[in-house]
Amino acid sequence: MTRRKGGGRSARRADLTLGSVIFVLVLGAALAVAAFVIEAKGGQGPVPTWDELFGMFDVSPELPSADTLAQGDATVSFLDVGQGDSVLIASEGQYCLIDAGTPDSADELIGMLRAAGVERLDLVVMTHPHADHIGGMDEVLDTFEVGTLLLPDFSAADTSSGNLGRVLQTAEDNAVHEQQAAAGQTWDIGAGQVQVLFEGLLADDPDDLNNTSVCVMYTMGEFAFLSTGDAEKAAERELIERCGAAVRATVFKAGHHGSSTSNTEELLDFVRPELVVISCGLDNDYGHPHAEVLDRFAEYGVQVCRTDRQGTVIIEANADGTWQVLEPADTESLQPAA
Repeated sequence: MTRRKGGGRSARRADLTLGSVIFVLVLGAALAVAAFVIEAKGGQGPVPTWDELFGMFDVSPELPSADTLAQGDATVSFLDVGQGDSVLIASEGQYCLIDAGTPDSADELIGMLRAAGVERLDLVVMTHPHADHIGGMDEVLDTFEVGTLLLPDFSAADTSSGNLGRVLQTAEDNAVHEQQAAAGQTWDIGAGQVQVLFEGLLADDPDDLNNTSVCVMYTMGEFAFLSTGDAEKAAERELIERCGAAVRATVFKAGHHGSSTSNTEELLDFVRPELVVISCGLDNDYGHPHAEVLDRFAEYGVQVCRTDRQGTVIIEANADGTWQVLEPADTESLQPAA
């Protein structure tokens, strides 16, 4: 009797476990179908858009919406991907993605791009092949149509395995056009243009890839946004020597997540940004952004936003050089760094 009763409890536990698995599978399938329907039919008839759905439940996710990205002549969104980088430039329905965050943020990145209304990325820039910059790039290439994948020199990196190997294999599987970065290359993105200012330094050591970072500028009339990836002092110096005053920018993404290995006085003397956005993870192990860099920004009177404290940062930009921060909404974020 005891054995039978024990066996009965085991059987019921087994049935419960099996039932739970089936329930999770069915729920997951239902959610996937719902997401597909919203993506394909959102805004048509009774099917809500993502923005409408968030509104129904009074949810304000840190996502760039399609309506937000339609403001101004262009928007530059610094996506909150934790201790990593990912920047989305949007203008007139065209998009450029610079880097793709960490492996852990890949699903969230895809969700942010979908919520923003992205269906096709005209240009995807890999600044350099570190995991915190290309961790979600294979999924991006697998999810969205991509016009061109711009690549740095990664001859010193392992291209057969790891994150880089997956990105390159996914690009091949999806027949994505790949192009090696070279100074002077340009791509039209809506009302503006992305230009390669510097293709990065060559690296002999696989542990020294930061300085291979491709440096790009998005210009639109009097507005300019500069991205230098994780370029450190040597690469910043070469960028200045090659480009001089051409690196002048309205908005600058802090180099190497605000590290003291980058963001030199020499570079800031030429860039002279009005706003710096630092992309880094909250309480990260590297201490980014470094205090001396924040002090330096303060000395230059530069206004600062940080993804670790404020989440995704969205800048509205106009060809006349005017700009404003759409997200976060609080004006205190625009005080000079202290």
